[in-house]
Amino acid sequence: MLVRRGHFENTSGVNAIKLGGPASYGSYAVSKRMEKIDQTLDLRGMRVLVAQRAESVCGIDLHMPHLHAFREAIPRVQGSAEHLPFARESFDAVTMIEVLEHTHCDTKVLAECFRVLKPGGLLVLFVPNKFYPFESHPCRLGTFSLGRNVPLVSWLPESLRRRICYARIYTRRGLFAMARKSGFQIQKSGFIFPPLDSFPLPFKDTYRRIAARLEDSPLGNFGVSIYAVLAKPAHLVQTVLREPNDGRFESETFDVLGVRAHAVQIGQVVERMKGWIRERDGCHSIAATSMHGIVEAQHDPSFKEILNSTDLVVPDGMPLVWLGRHQGHLLRRRVYGPDLLLAFCEESVKKGYRHFFYGGEPGVAERLGASLKARFPELNVVGTCSPPFRQLSAKEDEEMIGMIGRAAPDVLWVGLGAPKQERWMHEHKGRLRVPVLVGVGAAFDMLSGRRKQAPRPIREHGLEWFFRLLQEPRRLWRRYLVYGSQFIAYLLVESLRLKNFQASGSRMPKRTPGRQARA
Repeated sequence: MLVRRGHFENTSGVNAIKLGGPASYGSYAVSKRMEKIDQTLDLRGMRVLVAQRAESVCGIDLHMPHLHAFREAIPRVQGSAEHLPFARESFDAVTMIEVLEHTHCDTKVLAECFRVLKPGGLLVLFVPNKFYPFESHPCRLGTFSLGRNVPLVSWLPESLRRRICYARIYTRRGLFAMARKSGFQIQKSGFIFPPLDSFPLPFKDTYRRIAARLEDSPLGNFGVSIYAVLAKPAHLVQTVLREPNDGRFESETFDVLGVRAHAVQIGQVVERMKGWIRERDGCHSIAATSMHGIVEAQHDPSFKEILNSTDLVVPDGMPLVWLGRHQGHLLRRRVYGPDLLLAFCEESVKKGYRHFFYGGEPGVAERLGASLKARFPELNVVGTCSPPFRQLSAKEDEEMIGMIGRAAPDVLWVGLGAPKQERWMHEHKGRLRVPVLVGVGAAFDMLSGRRKQAPRPIREHGLEWFFRLLQEPRRLWRRYLVYGSQFIAYLLVESLRLKNFQASGSRMPKRTPGRQARA
């Protein structure tokens, strides 16, 4: 269904050649999905089945009998979703209810929806969920029909499942990846439970009320359908992987217990750093954040506000990468602090960028600078400093700021450990004339040779914490064992909607500048 001026009309959509047909008018399955569209798009007070409420509504279907079956007096067109017979940027919204799985090529359908939508337009769709334990489409073995709701067919490998059932099936991650390739941004998503209207069960209304509540819990992942609201960007801009020449950084974010994290990879961060250095429009900060930093933010609301005011909060931990993927972002790897530092050093050799290293145990910053110079002989290291492991006086802090200012670095790498390095950057951001501050924590110890890095396979499979715990059990046991358990508990509490972890609006207390600590 295609809509102009933001109103919606229910139609049968583009149906399968082999399977499918319009849902019956007035069924709970259809009305529930239409209500979900209303709730999702905040169309309160509107009945989506009333065509007169929209200035222009158009229905499209592949089969002429289905077009004749429309009850509403609206324009209707025969055509396929892979080749929509409409001009570019014709509609404000497109909806597909259990349609995409029946089309010849779902990627072409999404591309066509993107084409006919106006900038800022919305695509609302429902597709079958792979994790639903029953196959909701008709199944057959050869010519023998197995009927509907066959258990566990949807969990079979796709190559085997397609021999039993013709319709496609989706995971939320796979659907979002496909949508992003077509240019869409993910605005909202969720799951719905089956209405069970075809079963003569007692207490059906009670079941429906319970199901509506469970759809927002972790059990919602086993719902019959995924629903998603996809947005065509209002202003199509180039990504930072190209040339960020307008001073803006366009990146999607995702929420982790009330902390805004950016869905970026190392190459994008490097490009943004280069843009900030080129633009020199102030001091910008980057926090490489892991599970530890997220839990610290729950203990201290002022630290949560600091993270949310940081220009870039990048996922330096596999738990954050997994959560980002779960929310539909294409995060192949973590933005690992040591890898980010090395990647930018390699790039900066070509540009002649100036580096200053601040942090670590006494002598560590100097060893780090020497180690990087040995690896990149043309690297321009303009200063190093390992501050004392105590709170600095106001005079000492001013001297430190003066020393960094005289060195005039393009990038100040801060290795004080979370949450101290983020606090230090936040407190000194207005006093430093440095384009980029980057908190990289343990990268100082690892790249200076003070600590051994975990092998790459261990790092990329989320087991670095165990490797580091074996190295420093007395210092890190609390971070990984206590904070790790709390992180899992917080996620569970949030998923059950027992607590709201949104960022606090409280005012941050003033702090004495100059507090230092080792990474």
